[in-house]
Amino acid sequence: MSQSCDLFPEPPERLASLHLRNTFSFIGPGLIIASVTIGSGELVWASRAGAVFGYQLLWCFLLAGIFKAVQVYGAARHLTLTGEHPMVSWKAIPGPPLWFPLLIALPTVLVMPIAFSSISEILGGYLRELTGISMSNQPVGPFDGFEFWQNVWGGAVLTICFILAISSTLKTLERVSAVVLGLIIVCATISVIVCKPNVADFLAGLFIPLVPDYEPWVVTEYANTFAGRSPWLEVALYLSAVGGGTFDYIGYVGMIREKKWGLAGSKVASCDQLELIDDDQVTRAKIWTRAAMLDTGISFTSVILVTLLFAVLGALLLHTEQRIPDNTTLLSEQETFLTQLHPWLLWLYPVGVFLAFIGTLYGAFEIYRYTVVESARSLLPKWTTDKHVPIWRNLTVAYCYGGGMIMIWLPKQVAGNVLDRMTFGAVIGGATLCGLWCFAMLWINHVRLPRVLRMSWPLWVSTLIAGIAMTALGVQTLLVYF
Repeated sequence: MSQSCDLFPEPPERLASLHLRNTFSFIGPGLIIASVTIGSGELVWASRAGAVFGYQLLWCFLLAGIFKAVQVYGAARHLTLTGEHPMVSWKAIPGPPLWFPLLIALPTVLVMPIAFSSISEILGGYLRELTGISMSNQPVGPFDGFEFWQNVWGGAVLTICFILAISSTLKTLERVSAVVLGLIIVCATISVIVCKPNVADFLAGLFIPLVPDYEPWVVTEYANTFAGRSPWLEVALYLSAVGGGTFDYIGYVGMIREKKWGLAGSKVASCDQLELIDDDQVTRAKIWTRAAMLDTGISFTSVILVTLLFAVLGALLLHTEQRIPDNTTLLSEQETFLTQLHPWLLWLYPVGVFLAFIGTLYGAFEIYRYTVVESARSLLPKWTTDKHVPIWRNLTVAYCYGGGMIMIWLPKQVAGNVLDRMTFGAVIGGATLCGLWCFAMLWINHVRLPRVLRMSWPLWVSTLIAGIAMTALGVQTLLVYF
């Protein structure tokens, strides 16, 4: 009993007595998640959703953000209370050995190079168009002119971010993320206010869930992209883009170890130890969970806000003019989001795009290091001791960079275009895995934690609803895709 008394350290006063002035002091890894997803999620895919469907898919972004916030908070809370990553706890789920950690880890690791190659190519194509350099469309080997120079620019972008990633620190990353996120929110908010959206249509799209068919002009004007493409695949893409996926969340939870919230970063507490804690320890434990709640809540609120802002701008400025960000214009169409305020603001958009995408790739290298390490700890514990961790992290960076470069330079006939790859990644590592993650959290909440530390009933019900909804949406997109 004496050992259990010191299980949870004393939480800081600013966490025990929360005030508005110190609320933001507990933002950390969640801000990196927000910044990482903004590059491709909000700037590209939210804008595209507004351009294609108008206001009608706003509900998708709202629910995806809320459900994923619940998903991530449940996992962060678990690490804070036990010192054990959910990936390790999931080893005890009944069935074949390691089946659930493998189910989550393998698709997660598979889609990592897809993310790096696609995001790099999107920014590379935009930089090529922006600078006017290498605009020749003459074929080069197996590539047409656009594809070749997009690959050159994309490879250069990925290399720059690789160099930044291996020479940065987590503190530096958080500061860069904060600047990028703040800049984008301010600009998008001003644009939406000036555009004066239709409130009734906005609320209908936000709270009435439906997946509409494409309008006739979408299939006619953009036949190469949308002819034969189910709207459900667009939904899968949007669900995956908003707030990230399992490839981000495994790493995010691992990052909390650096914050030392509760038992995160400490020795794992056994079930017996947790059963013996006294009332004072229970109080301390619950106070510590506030840190994860604040980090997750504020970060995903930012994600939802920015996503809705860009989706609304897409509906107001692109849908009405029947313009859609497509394979070769995934970033350039959105320039009107700022130039409609004043032509002089044209320079601000490329600066914001560059910072957002560099922040995305820069942060992804760091997050995926943690993702692979935490996955390896659950599957290969003997090979993930402290001395092995740097090796795993270096291998992760090499895999993401090398795999990304290979995907960039594979001809489209082999690897597909950016949209094809992002759709595949969304279907394989998207909503389905997120939904199953929620069910697994409910299971370990019951078997790993004492009754006094288990989820409150609102959190439990929210996790169940998130699991059902995301699994159902994920299964639907799997059926459509295959």
